Amino acid sequence: MTLTAPDPQVAAGPLKLGIIDCDVHPLKLREHQQRGAGVLSYLPERWQRHASVAGVQRGGWAGGDRPRPREYGQRWDTETPGGGPPGSDPVFAAEQLLDKYEISAGLLNDLGAFQSAGLKGQPAGFSAAYCRALNEHRVDNWLKQDPRWYAALNIPYELPELAVQEIEFGMTQFDGYSSRFKQIMLAPDNLRPAGHPTYWPIYEACVEYGLPVTFHVQTGNRPTPSGGPSYYLEEHNDYAAMNFPLVASYIFEGVLDRFPDLKIVLIELGWSWAIPLAWRLDAAYRVLGDEVPHLRKKPSEYLRDHFWFGTQPMEEPEEDRHLDEVFDAFYDMGMGDHLMYASDYPHWDFDEPASLPANLSLEQRAAVLGGTAGKLYGIDLLPGQGYEVR
Repeated sequence: MTLTAPDPQVAAGPLKLGIIDCDVHPLKLREHQQRGAGVLSYLPERWQRHASVAGVQRGGWAGGDRPRPREYGQRWDTETPGGGPPGSDPVFAAEQLLDKYEISAGLLNDLGAFQSAGLKGQPAGFSAAYCRALNEHRVDNWLKQDPRWYAALNIPYELPELAVQEIEFGMTQFDGYSSRFKQIMLAPDNLRPAGHPTYWPIYEACVEYGLPVTFHVQTGNRPTPSGGPSYYLEEHNDYAAMNFPLVASYIFEGVLDRFPDLKIVLIELGWSWAIPLAWRLDAAYRVLGDEVPHLRKKPSEYLRDHFWFGTQPMEEPEEDRHLDEVFDAFYDMGMGDHLMYASDYPHWDFDEPASLPANLSLEQRAAVLGGTAGKLYGIDLLPGQGYEVR
């Protein structure tokens, strides 16, 4: 049974709140290209030859990826003891993250998949094969190493028929490990709006298998409505702008009426923006609602009922009370029970469990740290492990 609140019967010691980390990043694509091993070895021979000749395209707008503040955007201390890149060693990552903070589960979200799944400059067949290779690699090199690792299933989402096949394969063909895949991932800047009927077969499969649809921040097709930013600082702050069209598309295209059990998770896309967006959606609906007669409730209610949010990046106002006030408003809007802890390990803007605001009640803190994610993903919290309440 998933624990959603502290159980006084669990331990005769310090009270601890169970933790599930909803955003951990394993080895990314760039390292595979440089080191010539890992995921590429799981490709069929035909596509291994293709990768050796043409490489794996990263795509992106003109100019490609600009330098991050640190190589790969990581914390300086996350390079492995053997000199490997951050996120390349599941044992070392478990020591730095899961063991240190007594985390019950860490969800692996693969950013490298976006470079292939989005068809950014490569054959469709390679896109599908690369997603399969990523999933097989994650099982062998992560899920089999530690029962606390879980993963997002990588799918070629711009090829819905093949994406559905990969969902069916991932949820049925990995023996005892299929149940460790807990969500599927899409990019927030897809080739079409997220609610477009093109993607509906994917959502239907997700509902069938009980998988949330997860969007993680990533830019490749349209980094902003007005082109690519000049600085990484701009890019980092522009991420939140992706949320408004994504959420509006899901609601007004009727996706959530057609699939009332669909659950959507927004990771590393912030959360405080959801309050003014809810106001804006309802205000527009009062005037323009005749255009979308298929809606069965107010737009803000769809946002409240169908969307979950990762805490990272945590807002950092100069005065703590302002963050407390935003959290209070989030709960008042009815969305507080859809907020889930995310660390973004091993990246430089990592948030540890203690980063949550001080004004949260014990019950609220327990829900954000692990209870909500445990319920959404069906993951049990480990008794006696977690954040110590002082």
